[in-house]
Amino acid sequence: MPKHKSKSKNGVASKKSKIADPCNLNPDLVKNKDNYENLFSKQEKFEDSCLTVTNHPFNCCQMKNILEPEFLEKLNHELKGLELKEKNNDLYKFHQSGELNKVQLPALQGFKNMLLEQLKPIISQITGAELDDRLALFYAQYQQTDYLLCHDDELEGRRVAFILYLVPEDWSEKDGGLLELFNTDETGNPSDISVKMVPKNNSLVFFDVSPISFHQVGEVLTDRTRLSIGGWFHGDSLPRPEKPVLTQDLGQTYEDITEELFFSMINPIYLNPVTQSEIQEKFEQSSEISLPEFIQPQRFSAISDELKNLQGWKQEGPPNRRNLKSISNYREDNEVGNIFNLMSSEPFFLLLSNLTGLRLHNLAPEDSDKEEEKTGDGLEQEISPKWKGKIRKWSQGNYTLVRDDDLGQAEYALDARLCFNLASWDPQIGGQTIYIARGEDEELVTVEPENNSLNLVFRDKESMRFVKHVNSRIAENNGPFHDLEFTYYE
Repeated sequence: MPKHKSKSKNGVASKKSKIADPCNLNPDLVKNKDNYENLFSKQEKFEDSCLTVTNHPFNCCQMKNILEPEFLEKLNHELKGLELKEKNNDLYKFHQSGELNKVQLPALQGFKNMLLEQLKPIISQITGAELDDRLALFYAQYQQTDYLLCHDDELEGRRVAFILYLVPEDWSEKDGGLLELFNTDETGNPSDISVKMVPKNNSLVFFDVSPISFHQVGEVLTDRTRLSIGGWFHGDSLPRPEKPVLTQDLGQTYEDITEELFFSMINPIYLNPVTQSEIQEKFEQSSEISLPEFIQPQRFSAISDELKNLQGWKQEGPPNRRNLKSISNYREDNEVGNIFNLMSSEPFFLLLSNLTGLRLHNLAPEDSDKEEEKTGDGLEQEISPKWKGKIRKWSQGNYTLVRDDDLGQAEYALDARLCFNLASWDPQIGGQTIYIARGEDEELVTVEPENNSLNLVFRDKESMRFVKHVNSRIAENNGPFHDLEFTYYE
């Protein structure tokens, strides 16, 4: 005879009573909740035995020991059995589960019930936010060199972000994986890191998703694994002020250099018309090519040595777009100045035209497909190619991110990258230039850093690029390296 099933009022078997393990919030939190009314709006620090609230650079609360040890052990066991997928793009590198609301496991179901029934009212009380019953929930695994770079969690409906840490009890700052909170400047962009929060096992951190809630997960530096459950409570989004309209650097016309400098810098093989024709044929097939040993050895060695001691680096940001040091329009009378002058010069534009088939110089043959460039008399129209360029220094923690409002990536262009001071390189370090289609994560082209190799990539208006986060392994393998990054426009 079949067993009698528990039923809800409408006669349907109750999934909640059937599969959910009981999960209770730390009773001291419930007992003290009358002290937590509108803590975020008071804009002052608050601390008791259960939680700590800080208000700078934005309101953030850390709750301690929120789950009973026995339940936490069950939850951990279930989570470690989930299938995880690698998440890897310009912004992050880690492993993550699918949406946990679709997973029916006893401890996990009990945890979700606790979040909605017990924790949500207390979070609403602290933040003053009206939260609905929509809950997004994911399990994340950060291993050595994994990270999540600066972002604000903005997405329609997200109101409060939270993270439950499931890390070893002795996790410390030296292990990395810290939650880092950013100050915001007068333009509404993130500036520098203000607070670093070390993950503590069985603690839960939450904060408003707001125009200033810029944060990141710092690189994990240990061979131990940082585990967490994170997600969002939903409600009406906070208003977002308009930010200043971005402007675009329109580029510069080419410079003059001496014939002596041009011929003494470039490997003679690339000045051979037969070689140029062969390179152009390959480039036209794939829109990218790497030209090894591009600079003559003695000059390359001298440039490399000068770059190691170069002064005047400027920090590039904001960190939700990029984090690196660079120098623009370098014109000093030394070997670094010589290579910068070379790559922004008229003869270099002509050389690039011969290597790629692009019309970057008036003496370059006209593309027969571009009839619109001819005048009514059938004569070739004068062109005015432009360049943008800089010297960059790459160290641990440096990167660039893809942004849809980056005006410089909405044009047809030829990108050139020439690297220096790569003693020993491992692709696992990062630092690659990666090209993707707009709105997609799939890699179209990946260009590895390589000493004295001129990397050329032609991109269209729907292609975007970024430089992958450089991780802590650079210190073991290489130390800082440098590049000249130029973009050329027909």
